Amino acid sequence: MIDIRHIEAAYDRIKNYISCTRLEKSLYLSDKNSEAYMKLECEQALVKNFKIRGVLGKLTLLTPEQLAKGYGTISSGNQGVSVAYASQLLGLERPYIVVPETSPKPKIEKMTHFGADIHYFGKTFDEANGMGESIFEEKGMVKIDAREDVEGLYGAGTIGLEILRQLPDIDCLLVPMGSGGNSIANGSYFRQAKPDVKIYAVEAENSPALIENLKTGVWTKFYDAPEDAIMQSLIGGCAKNTFDNAKECLDDILVVSDNEVRRAIYDMAQNEKVIAEPDSAAVYAAYKRYRHLFEGKKTAMIVTGGNISKELFRDIISRG
Repeated sequence: MIDIRHIEAAYDRIKNYISCTRLEKSLYLSDKNSEAYMKLECEQALVKNFKIRGVLGKLTLLTPEQLAKGYGTISSGNQGVSVAYASQLLGLERPYIVVPETSPKPKIEKMTHFGADIHYFGKTFDEANGMGESIFEEKGMVKIDAREDVEGLYGAGTIGLEILRQLPDIDCLLVPMGSGGNSIANGSYFRQAKPDVKIYAVEAENSPALIENLKTGVWTKFYDAPEDAIMQSLIGGCAKNTFDNAKECLDDILVVSDNEVRRAIYDMAQNEKVIAEPDSAAVYAAYKRYRHLFEGKKTAMIVTGGNISKELFRDIISRG
């Protein structure tokens, strides 16, 4: 579990660089007994995703000597966008970013706009990660790691800090579960700040890596998943740090299908006027599928990003 003092210290370091995003009540999911809220990290300025918090949390701790060796990240999109943007904010040299060939086009365009040095390896995040790790080690560069970087998780946990200030009587929290850092960071925060809050991570039904790892009791770094899955950041293996801390920080892990997420993206755009990428729409889909868990509760959902490709968004909206 992450010490809450590290999360609070990270907030003091990064608060002037990030947006304190809205916690918007959903009139469409709420009813007379239950209240559902969306923490709109998809509205973070320019980058439109939550990972800027963790990236800044890490970069603001690096020494001049570490930065001089070079730094970067391995990313399927949002992490790379955030590292590139944070580098501009802090006036640092451009980062070295490894991405899979299947990374969504809008995210690559943003990385390019912010001046990243982009390198393509593999078709999935797991493939890019495997190849990229050897490159960072060979070059002696600092890797800003969304999977295992504890200093980065300090920043990610600041979402929970803001939510608790915005909704002091919160009962439940839903967090998308890719490599799992975000769920562990915010689970850690609430376990110490308000232990009675139920923490639910949401995995892709076609890539339940954490569920399977916990079932067998054995952590596997990689996990096979279909290449055409729309929740690209939620497929593949979970982080070792996530596996080690899941039982302490999470109450349960929920799964959603690609079709349910497609419907959630449509409903969020039409009803909530919120543009969400597939990975972050997973929490909205999970609330709908498991709404019995949230009856009579006040629930917050972290909508982690809004960088959906225009081709996928057009297809989902046109199908209705």
